[in-house]
Amino acid sequence: MTNLPIPTPQSPEDTTPLPLHVAEKWGFPLAHHDVDGVMYFELQDWISGIVGVEDIRFIVAKLKRQKLWEQLLTSSQQLPYVSKNGRTYQRDYCTDEGLYLVAQYLRVTKARPMLDEIKRFLASAGVFVDAVRRNPDTIVLSGAVTPDQAIDAAIRAYRSQGKDDRWIRARIEGKIKRNMFTAALSEAVAEMLNPKHYAIATDDVYLGLWGRTSAYLKGQLELPKTANLRDHQPMMALHYQGIAEEVCAQKLGQRQSLSWIEARVIVQEVAKFIGRQAKETSEWLNMDLATGKPLLPTGAQQ
Repeated sequence: MTNLPIPTPQSPEDTTPLPLHVAEKWGFPLAHHDVDGVMYFELQDWISGIVGVEDIRFIVAKLKRQKLWEQLLTSSQQLPYVSKNGRTYQRDYCTDEGLYLVAQYLRVTKARPMLDEIKRFLASAGVFVDAVRRNPDTIVLSGAVTPDQAIDAAIRAYRSQGKDDRWIRARIEGKIKRNMFTAALSEAVAEMLNPKHYAIATDDVYLGLWGRTSAYLKGQLELPKTANLRDHQPMMALHYQGIAEEVCAQKLGQRQSLSWIEARVIVQEVAKFIGRQAKETSEWLNMDLATGKPLLPTGAQQ
């Protein structure tokens, strides 16, 4: 292990990816490839390097049992890797976010004294705050952080984006109501639901409230398709969406063995009911509540 000084990750003159700073600082190899401007790093090099052992088969097996490996592979690629014997193999590479998730997941033990230092280094660079926000379930269930620490980290992440405490409270409360809604939908519908069903139900809420789908609203806010719409909406939109989903949860909770179509009708009726109130509020404030933008004058062309 080396403690040679290196450029700080925050230095504007330094464009070296943070994982390579870690590899240099702690003296381990980290194979990497630039693919169309996106940097990918070899997973096994990273794991072996941060825990300080070469044989990581047990660790990899545990990651696979915990389904973390599958999560990493959603943002990974099979790329060439030159081994010590000079042979080239295809190995799993992932982005820096995947590396941080692994580091956050792995526990510090007496056999891994280096890991604690590396975690502190990454924390000082601010990567774990965002990691908790992006992957709270995996990180919290692993025991790497407590639920209270995860909430605090999410609050800090939102504050770093310029969100005030009122918006953050609305976002957290909206998340709770969203979970109530999806749980009630799952319990009320007799058939097995998949992610597509929940996406359709969410758009039913948006259509009833705002007359627009999630994709359309993202377009109006100039967001990428993968962005979380609610992270970019104003506080009033979060409130109304939370009310609609909470009322949907209550109405669905009163029914059992619904068909998917019957459940959708309930969601649509509730969303339209709350949407009438949201429309009046929007007009009174002269603001599009869904996006926070001023309303166009009556008769103006979009």
